[in-house]
Formats: sequence, C-alpha cells, structure tokens
Amino acid sequence: MPKSDQGSGEQGRAALRAALFVHRRTPLSRLLDRRGLGAYRGYGELLEALDRLADRGARLSLIGRSVRGEPLFAVHLGAGSPVGGVGYREGGGVGSAALPAHGEGRSLNGAGRSAAYGAHGGGADEPAPGHGATSTANERTGRFGPPGGERTGGAGPRERARTTVILSGIHPLEWIGVEAHLALLERLAAEDLGDRSIFAVPIVNPDGLLRVEMNLRAGRHRYVRGNARGVDLNRNFDAGWYERGLVQRLIGLVVSPGSRPASEPEVEALAHALSSRRIDRALSLHSAGGAVLYPPANRRWPVADAVEHRAFALRIARAADRRPYRAMSYVRFAWWIRKAGLEIDWLHERHGALSLLVECSRGRLGLRPSRLVEPFAWYNPRKPADVAPPLVEAVLPFVRGARA
Repeated sequence: MPKSDQGSGEQGRAALRAALFVHRRTPLSRLLDRRGLGAYRGYGELLEALDRLADRGARLSLIGRSVRGEPLFAVHLGAGSPVGGVGYREGGGVGSAALPAHGEGRSLNGAGRSAAYGAHGGGADEPAPGHGATSTANERTGRFGPPGGERTGGAGPRERARTTVILSGIHPLEWIGVEAHLALLERLAAEDLGDRSIFAVPIVNPDGLLRVEMNLRAGRHRYVRGNARGVDLNRNFDAGWYERGLVQRLIGLVVSPGSRPASEPEVEALAHALSSRRIDRALSLHSAGGAVLYPPANRRWPVADAVEHRAFALRIARAADRRPYRAMSYVRFAWWIRKAGLEIDWLHERHGALSLLVECSRGRLGLRPSRLVEPFAWYNPRKPADVAPPLVEAVLPFVRGARA
C-alpha cells in the first residue's frame, strides 16, 4: 500500500477509535427491541461495525467532520484507496485540493458531465449538443476524460478505478438504510471486486443520528430530519438547488435546504472527497417508501439515460422483496413536485453516474400503539433482519458494475 494510502488509513482508524471511546454505551438495540422498535444499533455500535470491517481489510478514511465535530468516515473496498492531498486534514479543514466554486458547475474528476452541462448557477439542464451522451457513455465504457485519453487534473492512476458510491444515514431517522448499508459492506468485503472501487459513507449525518439516539434513550417522541443546524442534507447538494418553486420554499420554512449549495460541512466533505474520483454507479439508501428511484428529482422531463436507469431500478425492485418495490423517477414518486438539491441528481449531473435511491422497506407500523406515536417506527421496520438480506442481494449486481 502506498505511504499516502497508509497514512490516510491510519488517520481514519485513529479517529474511529477516539470516537468509539467517546460513544461506547449500553447497547441501544436491546432497549429498542424491548419497546417493539426493532434491534437497531446505536451510534457506538455502528462505529464498532466499521471497526470490524477495518479488521477484515476495509480501508477507513476521515473525510471531514460534522457541524458538532463528529468524524465523517468513508469505507474503501476494492481497487481504490484514500489518496494523499484529497483527504481531510485535522485542524486544517478539507484537504489541499481546491473545491469548485459554488455555482461553477465544474467537477474536478474530469468526468464528462462537467463539460457537458453548463454552469450550475446558470440553470442549464441539457448537455451541449453532441457532448453529453458521448461523455456519459465514455464514463461507463472505460474512457476517462476528454477525447484522445488526455485528462485534466493531477490524480494518479489509482483514482481512475471505476467507483461505486454508497451513501446512507443522510436523514437521521432512517436507520434501516444504515443497517442495510453495513450488511452490504460485509458482503462486499468478502467479494473479489476486480478493478472496481467502493467508496461508502454509512453515516452522512452523525449529529442527527446521535440526536435521534438521545431521544430514543430518553423516551422522547421527536421528529428529526436535519443536521445540527436543522438543514436537510438531502436538499443541500448542488443540483438544481437554485430552482426552488413555491412548494419548496414553503417546505423550507420547516426543514431548511441551507443558505447555499454545500453550505453544510457534511455535504462539502462528500463533494470534496468525491471530486477526483471516476464515479459511474451511485446508490443511496433511505426509508421507508418501498421504492427504487432514479433521476430526475429537480425537473419533470426525463434524463437522457432514463431507460438505463429504469432497467436497473426494475431489476432491484423485483428482487428486493417478495412483493416487488415500485420503480420510478423521483419526481414521479414525489407526485410530480420538483425536489431540489438531492444527492441522486448531483451524482448523476456532476459525475455522470447511474444514480439510484432505494426507499428500504414499506414503513408498516403494525398494531402496537407505541409504534404509532414514535417517529422512529414510521421509517424503520420492526425486523431489520428480514429487510436487509434480500435488499443486499438485489443491489449487489448494480454496485459491482453489472450491465443492465
């Protein structure tokens, strides 16, 4: 392993152990199971799961910190590794590579979307004639950067591995997504991934998750959706953020999209960590709509590669449960109301990735009155062990880069 990779891995493992020391508590899973909420692990228990993954050979990196200073961990499997110069430096903020200016619409990864789409601040939705489809096709067939094999930027060959990005824990009440994500990483850790790199962030919003855990331990029934500043991180990405109609502005009075795109350190850290990677697949795990969703969310007309997105969404939807999930574009799932700033649009527009969002489980409450008044129960099934295994098998081919 190169020295830069080794240093990044050591820094991530040291940060993980420090967080474990602070957050090790009596198991939350026992408390929740007794209350009919399911055997879900607390934050400290989830960190222990990351530590076990590292013991099995996964590489951990510290990509940033939350509003309240909690570490943001990325798990790396397969061909890619953390690389010097694009990681997070303690005490120095995000690493040395510069972020694109907000509103510039240029990606540092050299992927086709950055050139195909105009400046993000200008509202361009369609690729320049003759460029968008070719660039996206190049991404998925192995070509990287501009025609002729040239490439802007200074990333080394290890960063050129085709990368699958997996995210969960963006919304702090949606713990089934985190559990399914960790189960998927356990499976991937035992797989030969060939030339594919996995970049996974199981807990994007640690401040929110810790707040939910605090409420659960205290017996308080609270609805929590944002980070420590009350910002919905899944409305803070630089994808149509500026395109907010009346409905979005009214919703913003309840849950804020932030003061600007990537205003929150959690989203900024993700954007920076992914800026130099060649991303062709992206999976985001939420709950609990029983659906596999694909772009767009921020506009009503289909994306150019909607057929390819829908083929993967249908395959996963049919395999995710005995009763198939729904498969559709996000804007259709949201009753044709455009949603700005979502990660699936950002990963598709900025990186050219095939981008899917899975609403894990169907949110069945059952007949117990305690579940009816508990927001945690609205999003998380009582038996996570019944949901995660088939979902892992359903998404595995997509994550590994199989063809539609």
